[in-house]
Amino acid sequence: MILPPEGSKTEGRALIYMMLAIMCLFFGCFLLIPGFFVGLGLIIPSLCLIVAGVILLVARYFVLRRYAKKVVELREDLRKEATVKVRCRYCGSLNPSAAEKCESCGATL
Repeated sequence: MILPPEGSKTEGRALIYMMLAIMCLFFGCFLLIPGFFVGLGLIIPSLCLIVAGVILLVARYFVLRRYAKKVVELREDLRKEATVKVRCRYCGSLNPSAAEKCESCGATL
């Protein structure tokens, strides 16, 4: 999986989801132990915290997956753009494949 650069909004959002998920899972499991002795009064909130933690982990996964998909699409678009163009042997600028003369310097391609 392609990870976002450090300091980006996507990386920050994924980090927040991860930290909240760890916190929910920790407190959910922590309350589950005394919940067996007390009864449903603590088991239901602990199960709700565990479910919330799992949902946050899934949300983090989809945020990172969507970012990776955008990066792959951008790479494919750049590759397609580069393959359609012809480089001028004199000035090095990229020209459309159907061009007969360079748009920059006017040399024949």
